[in-house]
Amino acid sequence: MNAAQFAGATLAIVFAPLAHHGAAHAPAHAAAAHATRLAPAVVIERYVAALQKLEAPAAQSFDYTVEQLGLQNMEQTHHVYLSGRRERDETTIVDGYILTRPSVRIIADRNNRYDVAAIAPKPSAYSFLYRGAVVNGPHILYAFKTVPLASSGFAVSDVQIDGTHFLPSRIYFKLAGEMARGSGVLTYGRSDRYWVVRDAQINAHLANGTTAHEHITWGGYSFPTELPPSTFDTPSTHTVEQAVPIADSAP
Repeated sequence: MNAAQFAGATLAIVFAPLAHHGAAHAPAHAAAAHATRLAPAVVIERYVAALQKLEAPAAQSFDYTVEQLGLQNMEQTHHVYLSGRRERDETTIVDGYILTRPSVRIIADRNNRYDVAAIAPKPSAYSFLYRGAVVNGPHILYAFKTVPLASSGFAVSDVQIDGTHFLPSRIYFKLAGEMARGSGVLTYGRSDRYWVVRDAQINAHLANGTTAHEHITWGGYSFPTELPPSTFDTPSTHTVEQAVPIADSAP
């Protein structure tokens, strides 16, 4: 996946959920005596198998809040409905003010840039170097440095694999383009039977010499069997200024 594909987010920089863990890499800690660790090769084998078994919901809705400094200074809260590649994005709060009438955008062919199946590094595209295990009681995260086998404007630099579900818990990445260079981290977790993005964060240096920061948090996930077709009807004109993702500055 290249930077252009990852960019273009729905209003709020496309990185850093990790429940605000920043882009700094967490050091591996010594395992607790009662935590059983697997060999790195076994972890990767289970990781690949878990990625292949991932399910995508037929429909979903969720909230997200984006805070942006530098590129634009704003904070927005949105409620989103997704069905396949169709999206309804309702801006409900802007800079602390609740909108009396949400600003609605309908997107007919939305590419989900946060889809873990698309972003997660795979052995076919990256080499994996075991860093160690991050242990919290019986829960283990397996940390790997990842090196892309081909150059790209967007590349995963590290991944922490959940030791229970063997899916990415945190994905650290680097972004490089003509207009911006930066790094960030994405945090994922389970909601219902799906593996969803929870937090994103990015710090970038822009070509104009300024720096930019973006933090996005997601929550309130629900997974209805389907959404009524009227969900995606084009609304009457009513829009507010949208946050421009930092990623859009790095094609």
